[in-house]
Amino acid sequence: MSKRGLRGCVGFLVLVLSASLLVVSAQQPMVEQAPTAEQLEFFEGRVRPVLAEKCFQCHSSRTSTPFGGLRLDSRQGLLTGGDSGPAVVPGHSADSAIVQRIQGRPVLMPPTGRLDDDEITALIQWVDMGAPWPVSAASDDVPDPSAPFDLPQRKQQHWAWQPVQVVEPPTANDSSWSDTAVDRFIHAALEQRSLIPAPAADRRTLIRRLSFDLRGLPPTPSEVARFVSDSSPAAYVEIVDRYLASPRFGERWARHWMDLFRYSESHGSEGDPDIPLAWRYRDYLIRAFNTDVSYDQLIREHLAGDLLPEPRLNSDLKLNESVIGTGHFRLVEHGYQPVDPWEDRVKWTDNQVDVVSKAFMGLTVSCARCHDHKFDAISQKDYYSLFGTLYGARPTQRAIDAPAVLTKNKVQLANLKKQVRAKLADVWVNSTTAANEALLEQARVIVEPESDTVNSTSSRSDGTLVGALRELAQASDFTATWHELQRYWQLEVETRQAFNKEHFDVAWDFSGPDYEATVGHGVGRTDVPSAPGEFSIERRGDLLLGGIYPGGAYTHLLSTKHGGVIQTPRFQIDSDHISLRVLGGDLSFAQLIIENYAVPRGGIYHLRYSPKADQMTWAQWDTTFWKGFTAYIEFATQEDVTRFQFDSEDASLTNRPTRRGDGRSFIGASQIVFHDTAETPRETVLPVLHMFEGALPTSLDELTRQLSEQLQEAVEAWRDGRLSEQQAVFLDEFVRADLLPRRLEDLVELRSLVAEYRLLERAVPVAQRAPGVVEESAPDQPLLVRGSHKNLGDVVPRGYLTAVSNEVYPDPGQVRLHLAEAVIASENPLTARVAVNRVWRHLFGYGLVRTVDNFGRLGDRPSHPELLDYLADGFVSDNYSVKRLIRRLVLTNTYQLSSNASPESTELDPSNRFLQHANLRRLDAEAIRDAVLSISGRLDTTMYGPSVPVHYAARRGLTEGDPDNGPVDGDGRRSIYQEIRRNAHNPFLEVFDLPKPATTRGQRDATNVPAQSLALLNSPFVIGQAAEWGQRLAGGEATSVENRITHMFLKALTRAPTDEELARVTEYVRAVATDHETSPDLVMYGAQVWQDVAHSLFNLKEFIFIP
Repeated sequence: MSKRGLRGCVGFLVLVLSASLLVVSAQQPMVEQAPTAEQLEFFEGRVRPVLAEKCFQCHSSRTSTPFGGLRLDSRQGLLTGGDSGPAVVPGHSADSAIVQRIQGRPVLMPPTGRLDDDEITALIQWVDMGAPWPVSAASDDVPDPSAPFDLPQRKQQHWAWQPVQVVEPPTANDSSWSDTAVDRFIHAALEQRSLIPAPAADRRTLIRRLSFDLRGLPPTPSEVARFVSDSSPAAYVEIVDRYLASPRFGERWARHWMDLFRYSESHGSEGDPDIPLAWRYRDYLIRAFNTDVSYDQLIREHLAGDLLPEPRLNSDLKLNESVIGTGHFRLVEHGYQPVDPWEDRVKWTDNQVDVVSKAFMGLTVSCARCHDHKFDAISQKDYYSLFGTLYGARPTQRAIDAPAVLTKNKVQLANLKKQVRAKLADVWVNSTTAANEALLEQARVIVEPESDTVNSTSSRSDGTLVGALRELAQASDFTATWHELQRYWQLEVETRQAFNKEHFDVAWDFSGPDYEATVGHGVGRTDVPSAPGEFSIERRGDLLLGGIYPGGAYTHLLSTKHGGVIQTPRFQIDSDHISLRVLGGDLSFAQLIIENYAVPRGGIYHLRYSPKADQMTWAQWDTTFWKGFTAYIEFATQEDVTRFQFDSEDASLTNRPTRRGDGRSFIGASQIVFHDTAETPRETVLPVLHMFEGALPTSLDELTRQLSEQLQEAVEAWRDGRLSEQQAVFLDEFVRADLLPRRLEDLVELRSLVAEYRLLERAVPVAQRAPGVVEESAPDQPLLVRGSHKNLGDVVPRGYLTAVSNEVYPDPGQVRLHLAEAVIASENPLTARVAVNRVWRHLFGYGLVRTVDNFGRLGDRPSHPELLDYLADGFVSDNYSVKRLIRRLVLTNTYQLSSNASPESTELDPSNRFLQHANLRRLDAEAIRDAVLSISGRLDTTMYGPSVPVHYAARRGLTEGDPDNGPVDGDGRRSIYQEIRRNAHNPFLEVFDLPKPATTRGQRDATNVPAQSLALLNSPFVIGQAAEWGQRLAGGEATSVENRITHMFLKALTRAPTDEELARVTEYVRAVATDHETSPDLVMYGAQVWQDVAHSLFNLKEFIFIP
């Protein structure tokens, strides 16, 4: 905008100030800026417990005569102070007496001893942030934290633990107003206080309120016109139902839910690593709210969507919706290389406990991490019971397609593969003589040694048949050489076995029962280990198969499109090295995951290996640094690894491998060993050993005949599925050396069968992935004494909160499913109350319990306890339908009240706790941005898909890869589709209190600071959208200046201008046209003129408030 335009904009704000003042006058009297949610979180978690435990005994209402006349149990007491003056000077810790005393100036307080350093730091930080203190329950109602913890007593004394009551609505004295049960509760409370409800809001105000509440967007002028012109009661019901059915509804209410689960697409901390495909969780929420998935089902899916025996399937999109719900467990904050990953894992799980308990139960369970809760009926053991229940959720990427999609053609492929094996075995049985003759022919070829130092014994180490036969073919004395070879290999195998036994401890052998202890997911992960003899049919080309596999676990036995994850049980690292026998390709990975830390970057955390061959090889990791930590080993295909990262070998290449886009990747593993030597195990199952079975041959030809018989036996065993490990390596040598036919050129009888197989395999779909978890069946976890991960206490059985349920969860693999059922159990008094209170908060501005995330003793008491229980009971009876609850509430007269406060209400109920009138509410950040886009005509209503890269203030090194700024206008997409990163924030959304994704935020801050006015005035986004709107207007039909102004008011403010406003804005248009040197005849086509008018409307207070 030009300087002239900027001056004009400010001038216009003055000219139409009356409009803004009319709206603001309905607001409650100005009060001191309320503390932010982060500040209150800090106070409740770090400050109040210290004051309560160390100070309240002498300086609170618990003593009849507070020491020194000082009370520290209220902010007013701190500010008033005692005999020595105020205890706190907000914002100035150095000048605050409380800080001086805890530092020993002039005397040390408390007298019982110096506070811990972190407690002192917390108090100083709290004072410097202004000493925020919530308006909550009276201190007299708070239990004495120094008293012995008595859970039953605390449960009995607090309202939130009591069962939900079945309540009859009060009788209405004014039947003309109290149409619904909700209205009767509200009206009865108002009557008790001699308050009269405000009149109903006018229809323009009502539709604006409803549209923003249900869709997060302003109503269109045509919607407003139709609604205003139809005064019948049915018109309101009709538009309520239309808005509830709008796809925009899910976008609006999913954003509320995302606040509860600290949605972000990056982990934050140093490096701000990505959370791949996190947007799929967002899209899942939008679909869930649009289809009105029941609230109890959402809880099941969030806590145990991966464990449900009957997941919720989306028949239209062919998705397994339930498994996506667990994605919130992945949205924790962490960086690339924590100093202590164990401590970080404890913090992640603590955050998960905090989010789950606040979001679903409205409780600050995390406050019991270091000790019994100071105020609520939550013991430290309760905390670790819930902690242990969530502790076993390992991070991963989950395939989210419906089972029918993931397993497409699987049965047919398995059947065809059996036919291929049978026919190929028939061919091979008839080829054994020729195969051995070819082997003998290879053996007779004289191979020159690579150097003079090579001797016959050093060339034997590979243990191949062809090597041994070559030595026999060149020997002058066959029998003596045969005996010498037999003695050598007998001694060599015994030596290798002794070496392996001395230096290596077999942790897991995936060819046998050990495989049962693994966990994982994916179509490629088999339920049982593969016996020796498995193979994979090549997807194209002349080659039918690569070779014969030993026993183990493989993901690609039917298709390399079949993803899979195989994870070992957790173990404590106590060896210098770990080796694993693995094969794979197409950027599959084996990774040592320390304390669930699956986001490698390099250095000591880069313990991953990408196999590059279809044959088993040994890989090794140096684990010296990690001794004492717990870990597990993950084998995963490319798209199923928690986070993609090249291994050290590929990362060092100039031309790195290219990630495939066709979903193909494969991995297999057979054995994992722990050891302290830097060597890998030595092979003891070798093809050459077959040469020494049976009678002593007298010649090379007789040996060849014996080997031919053994090969035939091996082929028949392979065909029948009874191949031994020894036979598998024997057969594999013949196959890989092309001694047995494996090319379609030579296998005419298999061509059609393989072609059919390949056609079906090509049709296997590529799975879609989303962040998720897999349950590791972890054991019960120990209590951490004083919350320290290095100070282990007694083991605590996994379960829920004792105040709700005493059940101990016996099945390690199903603990989260048990938790979900406990949360939604009918005897749980918290869940339904918390849910309906959240919905009420979004429709009325505040919850019936204003501390929506804290139903504990330090939280607010319900303003209408009977109404809260009435709604909670009805919510459960109505099958937890969120849409029907919202519909019930917006159809009440209470919702439709105007925001005009009566003098009596201002005096008797200044905070409007009893809803004499509607609360004036500022739009949240996303609604402001989306309204601007909608009004300018730029809004792109495309739903779902990857997020638009965030537009952020350019600072390098904050986020992964330092991506370029996203577009200023976010491609016109709704705010819910804008990327949210922890280290890079959209400045426009941030200034309007978009919450930091750290913990549950059920009640956003609604600050009123100068930066917001400056953002509306100077933001490139707002200026750009004003230009967009101005250009559309200038290119539209030229009617008259007055008509266009009226249209703009209707679109931006849902009302026509007053006569005075119209006259002043018309005058302003002429002045702006003069500034832009636009002639009067062309003013209707002057884009810059109308841009300035548009920008001015965007800057009105009225524009960002819901009256």
